[in-house]
Amino acid sequence: MDEPGVSDDSEFSESESSDPAIDVEEDVAEPSGAAVGSRDSGTQFGNASDVGAVIAAEAVVEDQSQALEWLSSPEVVAGRAPVDATPTGPAPVSVPTILPVVESATVESAAVASPVLDLVDDVLNPFAGDGPIAPPTGSPLEWAAAAAVRREALGGLFTNPITVNPTLGFTDGVIVGGTGAVNANGNALKYTIASGPDNGKAFVNPTPADPATDPYAADVAGQVTYLPDSSLLVSRGTDQFTVMISELSDLMTFLTNVPLLGEFIQPIVLGLQKTRFLGDLLQPIIGYRTFVTFDVNIDELVPLDTPVAFTTMVTSYDGVKISTNYFPASGLGSGETATTVLNGPGLGASGNIDAHSVWTIKGLTPGVKTMREAGYNYVSWDPRGEHASGGFLQLDNPFYEGRDVQHIIDYVATLPETQLDELGDPTMGMIGGSYGGGIQLVTAGIDDRIEAIVPGIAWNSLNDALYPANAFKSSWGEVLGLALLGTGARINSQIYPALIEGSVFGFLNESQQAILASSGPTVLVESITAPTLLLQGTVDGLFPLEQASINAELLNANDIPVDMVWYCGGHGVCLDPVAPMLGAGPGIYTAQGALNMDKTMKWLDKYVNGNELVPTGPRFQWWDQNGEKHESNLLPTEPAFYGDPLVTLGGGGPMLLNPIFGGSGPQTKPPTPKLVAAGLAAPARIAINTSIPAQGFAGDVVGAPELTFTYSGLGTSRHIYAQLVDDQTNLVLGNIITPVPVDLDGRSHTVTVDLAQIAYTMEPGDSLTLQLVGSTSVYTDTFQWGFIDIEGIEIALPTVAGQRMPPLEAADDVSAA
Repeated sequence: MDEPGVSDDSEFSESESSDPAIDVEEDVAEPSGAAVGSRDSGTQFGNASDVGAVIAAEAVVEDQSQALEWLSSPEVVAGRAPVDATPTGPAPVSVPTILPVVESATVESAAVASPVLDLVDDVLNPFAGDGPIAPPTGSPLEWAAAAAVRREALGGLFTNPITVNPTLGFTDGVIVGGTGAVNANGNALKYTIASGPDNGKAFVNPTPADPATDPYAADVAGQVTYLPDSSLLVSRGTDQFTVMISELSDLMTFLTNVPLLGEFIQPIVLGLQKTRFLGDLLQPIIGYRTFVTFDVNIDELVPLDTPVAFTTMVTSYDGVKISTNYFPASGLGSGETATTVLNGPGLGASGNIDAHSVWTIKGLTPGVKTMREAGYNYVSWDPRGEHASGGFLQLDNPFYEGRDVQHIIDYVATLPETQLDELGDPTMGMIGGSYGGGIQLVTAGIDDRIEAIVPGIAWNSLNDALYPANAFKSSWGEVLGLALLGTGARINSQIYPALIEGSVFGFLNESQQAILASSGPTVLVESITAPTLLLQGTVDGLFPLEQASINAELLNANDIPVDMVWYCGGHGVCLDPVAPMLGAGPGIYTAQGALNMDKTMKWLDKYVNGNELVPTGPRFQWWDQNGEKHESNLLPTEPAFYGDPLVTLGGGGPMLLNPIFGGSGPQTKPPTPKLVAAGLAAPARIAINTSIPAQGFAGDVVGAPELTFTYSGLGTSRHIYAQLVDDQTNLVLGNIITPVPVDLDGRSHTVTVDLAQIAYTMEPGDSLTLQLVGSTSVYTDTFQWGFIDIEGIEIALPTVAGQRMPPLEAADDVSAA
């Protein structure tokens, strides 16, 4: 629910993600009729009119002849290049040799309109009168002249350093192009859809890729993808969209590094740059920007009887329209067919339409370019209740989102480029992470037309993931809520109250739990017949490793081909200095993303394309805290995978319980984003500590440690929390903490629980510390007050078979900090 990272990824897609953290590209659709000024080619005004013409379009110049007279005065002419006073009209766009050529595309300056921005403009624009100013009439030269008056009055501040050389064409089945923007300042440029098309979808790659942090990076910043609506392909009509190219000034770049303040700078600046007058006036302070408008003519661009990428609305079972995007396989000719892959986005993200994308969620899910070049038709969609789709979001409910995907499959089966197993049954697979991983398990559980699935950082039960042991994961609930609010999603009306009440009171009522129980795969996994590759994150705080393990166990019990990879990613942040997750921060370690990519492509090739001789590798592969890869032909759900546990005995001690001081988290170690800091565990200051020495053991610790202790106490707390700290790095393993239910009624109780699963390699001399704490930012509960006395601690670490165990020894003295 994007990927985080927060993969990507995170879901905190995110989409694309990521993460799974959440990566959402926001396209701002604007109403038609916004004031537009043409660029006057070959003049000084033409060189700066992307700014000046917009300013001029808003100004009311009572006497334009006076302005022209002033412009021709010796004071103004001195030092200026000669100006051609002949109106030239719109300048043609320079188009590369792409067949066919778009000769009608123009580069224009567009005023970006919206009710909110209009209000800001009207309130703050000192030149605004009692009401909105009507667009001026007159030639582009007159507008440019008026703009020059204002530029001169402001001391020549508006010398825009950003130049553009836009192109647009049709290549390999997709309408693509670029802004060709160059910034004389040398500052990085950001690209944003300022005005969306009326009859299709547009995407622009927002920022430059960094080859130092992404081995698959290509410099595609400013490249655009346009998908016409299917009806526009039939009518052979026209469409238009506008891209804003902007920079951050040196001052704003400096401010982005200021703690707390820095996180708000870029969105504020972007909003100001989209406004009409303020964006122009503040350019020298906040950074320059310009606009490029692309005119799309389908009749000139797209040859007849050629496979072409497009978007359309698929009608679901209840009449709700699901916005669906289609790309033909690379190189596909007329009359040819290919196998198909469906890619669902993370929560809050829209369906991927970036024709240049290598990843959808970095390090986890392949993108459009990757899948098309591998020979697959590619299909994405906006889930129910999000972005361009109708209806109300139900959190991957099989009766809603599951049936939506079934209707998308029905539609894909009607396309002439789709290879079929039989009528109505495409030869197809599915990929995607987080929310896009959950929908794979749901769809495969209700529809056997799917040949293979690759769910990344997904879940089995939302109840178990968000409400384990009846403790609400408030930190992640808040992130989910913000992701939905930020994209304006229309959702089941009971979801927001559940997130709010869970965060405030720490529990969910029965009806709220029922919503979670009905969303996602749960028991449907037992009905899946599609071979399944599970990719899960060792630092995933939202959907921890055990969620994938449950799915793997159910599939394996039914003899369904299932492999699993644990990598340092997911909904969270990989903080290990040796092997940070691909896309998570500086010094990216690339092998884990490369393994996910390789494993995914081989899995699809074998089970979707039917290439049975393709080797898919060991059934289980995992990465430890040192960035070392391990593998086994047994899954960690099989008893034979395990050897004898590494058991440590401890004492205990008393502890006061409070929800405010001394608990675990939030995590503050860079590069932890502040949005998810509360969801990551960190060493606690107030804890009952038990040392776990290696005791001469050297080997792999994989799976769920088992914790047992006896306690008594009084208070309102319903849980304490357990975590394992790596003494070598002072990091909580996986940044994950486990709630342990307690009953503080004054009586003595004994509890045994499985802690969150881990992937850890222990060397002689290494040690861990078990911490029992009274509170954590991951599970905020304002009612957790009281006192507890613990004794008889026993912690058993699961080890991989074939490793010699040391003799059982008691732990070091227990300390209560």
